[in-house]
Amino acid sequence: MTSMIRARIAASVLVPLAALSFVAARAQDTFGTLTSAHFDVKYQRGVPPEEARKVQEFLQDEYKSLSGDLGIDLKSKIDVRIYESVGKYLSETTLKRPWRGGLYQRGVLHLQPVSALVTRKIFEKAITYELCLALLEQSTQKGCPRWLMESFAVYYSGESAGMTPPIGARLSAFSDLNQDIQEYPNPPQRDDVHFILGATMTFFVQKYGEKRAFQVFRQFDGLTSVDKVFKKVFGDDYLAIEKAWSGYIASRTASFK
Repeated sequence: MTSMIRARIAASVLVPLAALSFVAARAQDTFGTLTSAHFDVKYQRGVPPEEARKVQEFLQDEYKSLSGDLGIDLKSKIDVRIYESVGKYLSETTLKRPWRGGLYQRGVLHLQPVSALVTRKIFEKAITYELCLALLEQSTQKGCPRWLMESFAVYYSGESAGMTPPIGARLSAFSDLNQDIQEYPNPPQRDDVHFILGATMTFFVQKYGEKRAFQVFRQFDGLTSVDKVFKKVFGDDYLAIEKAWSGYIASRTASFK
C-alpha cells in the first residue's frame, strides 16, 4: 500500500470521526421541551426533567395570579431556558456574576439550574421577578417608566424582604430611580437599589390601595403621558405624588446620625 493510499484512508476515517465529534458537541447543547399555554420550557440534558416540570408548573400558577392582579395577558409565549450549570447560564446571558438567578430579555427567560436557585432559597423570588418584567414589557413599550415596572417586580416577588434600609437615601424625583437602575442594571447585587424600588411600590399600595397601584400599568397606551396616567388613576398631580413619595422614602431609610 502506497503512502498516498494510506493518507487517503486515514483522511476518510478522520472526516466521519470529526463529524461525529461535532454532532456529539451539538447534542450536549440540545434542549428537552415542556410546552404549556404560555411557556415553552426548554432544559439542557443535564437538567432533571422533574426540575423542568417544577419550573413549568410554578410559572403557570404564578402567571395566573399575576395576570389576574394586573389585568394583563401575554401577547405571545415566553421561551424559558434552564441551563445545566451556572457557568453555562453566565455564558449565554453574558452576565459577569451569578447574583441574578434568572434574566428575562427579548422574549426569553434564562434560568440558572433549579438546584442552584433552591440552594440559595431564591427559586420563587427569582422566577416571579423575571415573570413580572416579562408581563409588563408591553406596558414599558407604551410609555411606562422602567422605575415603575421594576418597583412592581421587586414588590410582587418579595425581593426586598429582609433587606436593611440604606443610610441617608434622599431622592427628590422619580427620575433618580431610573438613574440608579441605569448605573446598576442588575440590582440584585445592590440591595440599596432594590430596597428603594420595593419601598416605592409599597408607597403606592399604602397610599392608593393595591387595586389602583396595580391598575396603573394597564393605562399606558403609548399616547398618554406619565403625569396624565397618574392623574387619571390616582387622582393626584404627578408632582404632588412625587413629593409625597420623596418624604416616604426619607422616612423609611436610616439617617446618618
